[in-house]
Amino acid sequence: MAVAEISKTEALKCEDVGKLFFRLAAPTTAAQAISLIYSLADRIYIGHMKAGISALAGVGVCLPLIIIISAFALFISAGAAPCASAFLGKGDKKSAEKILGGSIASIFFMSAALTAVFQLFSEELLFLFGATENTISYAKDYMLVYSMGTFFVELTLGLNAFIIIQGSLKSGIYALLVGAVINVILDPIFIFALDMGVKGAAAASVISYTASSICTIMFLTGSKSAINLKWRYLAPKYKFMFTGAVSGFAPFIIQATDGVILICYNSSLLKYGGDLAVGAMAVLTAVMQIVVIPLTGMAQGAQKLISFNYLSKEDERTRRAVKILISCSLMYSLFICALAEICPQVFVRIFSRDKALSSFTIPSLRIFMAASGFLGIQTALRQILASIGKVKDAYLVDTTRKIILSVPLIYIMPQLGLPVSKTTSVFMAQPATDVVSTVFALILFPSVLGKTLNSEEGAEAVLGKQSGYYRFLKNIVLLCTKPMETIWDVPFEGKPSVFVCNHDRAYGPIAMCAHFELSSDIRPWINAQVLSAKEAPAYIRQDYWWDADKWYAPVMDYTAAYACALILPPILRGSGCIPVYHDTGVISTLRQSVKMLSEGKHILLFPEHPTGYRTYGERIFDGFVSVGRLYYAKTKETVNFYPTYVDWENKVIRVGRPVAYDPEIKYEEMVRRTTAAVEEYFKKLGENEKR
Repeated sequence: MAVAEISKTEALKCEDVGKLFFRLAAPTTAAQAISLIYSLADRIYIGHMKAGISALAGVGVCLPLIIIISAFALFISAGAAPCASAFLGKGDKKSAEKILGGSIASIFFMSAALTAVFQLFSEELLFLFGATENTISYAKDYMLVYSMGTFFVELTLGLNAFIIIQGSLKSGIYALLVGAVINVILDPIFIFALDMGVKGAAAASVISYTASSICTIMFLTGSKSAINLKWRYLAPKYKFMFTGAVSGFAPFIIQATDGVILICYNSSLLKYGGDLAVGAMAVLTAVMQIVVIPLTGMAQGAQKLISFNYLSKEDERTRRAVKILISCSLMYSLFICALAEICPQVFVRIFSRDKALSSFTIPSLRIFMAASGFLGIQTALRQILASIGKVKDAYLVDTTRKIILSVPLIYIMPQLGLPVSKTTSVFMAQPATDVVSTVFALILFPSVLGKTLNSEEGAEAVLGKQSGYYRFLKNIVLLCTKPMETIWDVPFEGKPSVFVCNHDRAYGPIAMCAHFELSSDIRPWINAQVLSAKEAPAYIRQDYWWDADKWYAPVMDYTAAYACALILPPILRGSGCIPVYHDTGVISTLRQSVKMLSEGKHILLFPEHPTGYRTYGERIFDGFVSVGRLYYAKTKETVNFYPTYVDWENKVIRVGRPVAYDPEIKYEEMVRRTTAAVEEYFKKLGENEKR
């Protein structure tokens, strides 16, 4: 045992942080993924019943109660399991086993009370939480059967914590996996083959949790467990029944508020959209869980790594672990968010093929998930705060998101008189909450770590290196977009060059940085304001990122502007970009451009002058020609300026005949020739594209 602990400690101290992170995060993420299967299986099969909308809406009404049942398991185990671990660490195995026995006794009495409440008052509660005459029969059928298995649900979730604190995560995962597999197998048999409907789904869940609880008890009574379940300690003694209840209260509240939020959504949506909207909410909640639950597992896996190195004052390893967690979390949440925006029908069809439900849910999903990409940052920061001892701040982030923001916004948004339906306004509460709560989390994030990460990212940009995070996102773009062909009007000469490209909204930069055949060697000019989280919102509001004449422009100014300011700077800095300044700092821009060209890289810039939303003037900025003069002054070599045109619709990048900088020609004339060639190229290909 001691040797194993020493080896684990040495690994936390010496093993490569990246490898260690994935080794620690993989099992916790897998455990959360399995719990996700538990959560989604019933809704997937119920959504494909003949009465899909009503049945799905009925189960959606039950979800808050199911969440609250799970929260009570945390109330018992979240505090008791660490207490048992502490006694075990002191060598007091007997006290640890008494806490385990007392926790089971607590689970028994609490489960009995919850079961009685749900059996006696399920109809009243379900009507209160959003059921209607059309859905109450499905909701009641599901809840009456599911609540009969409350003891096994509490036992599985509660006792699993006692397995995890022993470091036997694989055994905990195995117990959950057994139940999840049984649930997936039994659901279609009970629902469709035996024609039990929602009762069959609930019965399958009860049986699966029973199987998981049996596996959990078998481990705790076996020889591999450091804490053994002794039947003589199951007597209900107050001292051990509620050990750690104070510590478990906060996790209980955090999870229970998820149920409260869902109740608020259901009641508000029922008022404005009826059963169809409530059924859609069951789907939207499921998709959001696909984002949140794996993120939670990833963050839990990283907690020990960050905490150990932070307390050991291993600053470099701490920064590295923090950076990896934030990057991986953000990449995952952005990926799921992108899928939900690009192809929401894929998610919706998983849960139902009903045309009415699909047509309503698809646009609603796009709105509901619009800012879910921020949850990666928020979840990571919250876990980092907890890992370094800022537990109160971590809970404050959660409380702010759920209680202070989400609940009020659900009821406030429909009253704002927005030019959208009331149900759409309700769904808009979610992205608004995600944006504001993420900003709040960033403000609370410890300044030392924040400044260190920012300075490190900035140094990486100055050195002109493309970060691994940037390269990963580039591969995601390549995977999610159609290939583009690069056509050269004349063969490329191979020497360092400047590519002067049309912007075409975001398509020009995306095409050149991802699809252009020289993308790995180009270094883009990017406005310095966009690289700063503080200055970016003001710049975005002044630029033409959205139509200023639309009703939503003021909303975007104070939501999307800040959202972009959170996401874009780390990504853009990772591109190895050259910051562009419009004051005396322009000297730095030119010097760094010459440095990149001297190192064999190419410069990418977008000189068009925006004149409105998606419109550009025919004249372009001409300051970029200075690069040719300075490069020649330093190296006595000339640089080529390539007019480049991105045709996103036809998936073509066309590179024109280069204009070589000629030192023998007067500089003003050189500027005129170069800009004229680029303007003419843009105009010619733009007209061809319109045809």
